Amino acid sequence: MLMKSAQGSARPATPASMAMPTGLAIGLGAVLMVAAGLIAAAVPGSQPAWRFTVIAVAVGVFALGLDLRALAGVAIIGFLISNGFLEDEFGDLTWHGYGDLWRVAVLVMAGATGWAVGKGFLHVRKLRARSRAATAIAQSWRRGLDGQRMLPSLMEEEEHGA
Repeated sequence: MLMKSAQGSARPATPASMAMPTGLAIGLGAVLMVAAGLIAAAVPGSQPAWRFTVIAVAVGVFALGLDLRALAGVAIIGFLISNGFLEDEFGDLTWHGYGDLWRVAVLVMAGATGWAVGKGFLHVRKLRARSRAATAIAQSWRRGLDGQRMLPSLMEEEEHGA
């Protein structure tokens, strides 16, 4: 969908979930990944799975923001921090074969899970907003007809029936 700007040029419409520019989101995600790397570094080196879990959880939490382009960049940064500082020392990047493929797959799944949870949360919020709006419309409609005495009232039935 295209929207007209004040200057008259058409620009792509942006959904509310992408209000933050992608570059800024990647920068904030990089800060999150560095913080996760520092937390993971506190886990003993004899527990590499738990060290990587901290990075994967951070990627999943970032994915709740629903910006897929930024998520791809942040997941790459998370993998590089994990590979360079948690598996190896001093930022040396090396390929560890199938182990690294599994770590990439875990990061992709963490991102996909976080994104799906974020989309589900937005969907539930939209459904609740629609429900509240429909209830308000129905109540105002009923009050309008009831004000004209077009709808029977329960109180009148009780008075006539008792």
